[in-house]
Amino acid sequence: MKQNKLGARFWVSILLVGIIGQLAWAIENNYINLWVYSQTGNADAITWMTISSSIAATLTTFFIGLLSDRLGKRKLFINIGYIIWGLSVFSFGLFSYHNMLDITKNQASAILLVGIFITIMDNVMTFFGSSSNDAAFNAWLTEHTDSSNRGRVESVVSILPLLANVMMMGIGLPLHIGSSTNGDDYLNGLIQNGTYKDSQEALAHGWFLYFLICGIIVTIIGIVSIFLLPKDNCVPNREGGYCKKLIYGFRPKIIKENKELYLLLLTFLCFNSAINAFMPYYLVYFQNPIEYFGANFGIGIEFYVALIIIMGGASLITVILGATIMNKVKPTLLFYSALGVGSIGALGIYLTGQFGSNHVLLIIFGLLLITGYLLCTAVLSASIRNRTPEKDIGLFQGVRMVFAVLLPMIVGPLISQSLFPTTSYNDPTNANLGGKTPSNVMFLVTLAFFLLSIIPMAIYQGVAKKEKQNG
Repeated sequence: MKQNKLGARFWVSILLVGIIGQLAWAIENNYINLWVYSQTGNADAITWMTISSSIAATLTTFFIGLLSDRLGKRKLFINIGYIIWGLSVFSFGLFSYHNMLDITKNQASAILLVGIFITIMDNVMTFFGSSSNDAAFNAWLTEHTDSSNRGRVESVVSILPLLANVMMMGIGLPLHIGSSTNGDDYLNGLIQNGTYKDSQEALAHGWFLYFLICGIIVTIIGIVSIFLLPKDNCVPNREGGYCKKLIYGFRPKIIKENKELYLLLLTFLCFNSAINAFMPYYLVYFQNPIEYFGANFGIGIEFYVALIIIMGGASLITVILGATIMNKVKPTLLFYSALGVGSIGALGIYLTGQFGSNHVLLIIFGLLLITGYLLCTAVLSASIRNRTPEKDIGLFQGVRMVFAVLLPMIVGPLISQSLFPTTSYNDPTNANLGGKTPSNVMFLVTLAFFLLSIIPMAIYQGVAKKEKQNG
C-alpha cells in the first residue's frame, strides 16, 4: 500500500499539542496520585479519584464528540479546552493537608477535604481535557490520517504519554515532589530543623510550584495551537436527534454491522484493565520504602533515573519498531508478541517484589512491561481507527472511551485496591499513614488481564478471516 505523506506542520502539531496534552494527562493520571497520597497516606483516595474521573471523561467525550460532529469543529474545542485545562492544573496545589487543616482544625476532616476537593478539581480538569484531547484531538487525528500511515502515526502517538512523564520528571526533580520524603535528605533535614512541621507541609511547597509551572505550559500551548493546527477536515453532520445519537454506538444493529470494531474494543477493555490495575499506583509503589510494601527507590535521583531508563527505553523501542515494521507486520502477530513481552515484565516485577527489592531487576522488568504496553496500545489504536465508521467519528470516540477508559479505570483499580495491604508502619513525620498501600500484587492482576485479552483478539481474528473470505 502506498503511504500518503504527512506534512511537517502535521507532525509538529501532533508532537507539540499531543505531548503537552499528555503532559496534562500525566499530571491527572499519575502525579496527582502522588500528590493526594502525600497528603492523605491512603491509596483509597487514588482509586476513587481514578473512577470518578473516568466517568467524567467518558460522559464528556460522548457529548463533546457528538457536538463537534454536528458543528464540524475540532480545532475550536482543542484551542479553548487546552487554555482552560491549564488553568485547572494550577488549582491542585491549593488543596494541601495543612491548608485544609487551617479550615477544619481537625485532622480527619482535613484529610477528607483534601480527597474531596482534589477529586472535584480532577473532574473539572477531566472535563476540559476530555473535550479538547479525547473528543476533539483524537477525532482530528483520525480525520487527518488514513490506513496507509496510521500505524506510523500511532507508534509516535503511543509514546507521547511516556515522553510527557519524562518531562514531568525534569520539572519535578528540583522541586522535590513525591508521595513521601523517603530518601530525600534535603526535605527530611528541613523537617528536623523545624522549617516544616511534617512531610505533608514539606512536600506541599514543591507541589504548588510544580502545578503552577505545568498549568502555565498547557495554557500557552492552547494559545499556540490556534495558529499551529491545520484546519479541520470535519464536515458538519446534523442528521438525527442529539439524544438519539448518544446511544447510537450501543445499538445491537450497529454492533452487528461493526463486529470487528467491537471485538477490538473488547480486547482494549481487557488490555487497559491490565494497565489500570497498576498505572494509578506505580509511582507511589516505586517511591515507597519496603516498610510500605514499596520498591524503595525514594524520591531522589535514583527514582528518576530508573523511570527515565524504563520510559525512555520503551519509547525508543516503540519508535524504532513503529518506523520499521508497524505497517509491515501483521497487527495480530505484533500484538501477541508485545503482549508476551509485557506479561514477562509484569510477572518479573511481582516476583522481584516477593524476594526483596532488586532495583536492577525492577528496571529490566519495568522496561519489558512498558514496552509491551506501548506496542499493544499502538496496534490496537491503529486497528480501531481503521475500523471506525467515518461518518460518525466523533460519536465513536465516546464508544471507544467506554471500552478503553471508563470500564478499565473502574475494574482494574478496584481489583488491585481490594488486594492492597493496610500500612502499619509508623512514620513520626507523617501522621496520615495507615491506609491502603500499593504493593506488587497489582502486577499479578495485570498479568491476569493480559492473558484474558487473548480471547477477544482470537475471536476477532476468526471474524476478520471469515469476512475476508466472504469478500
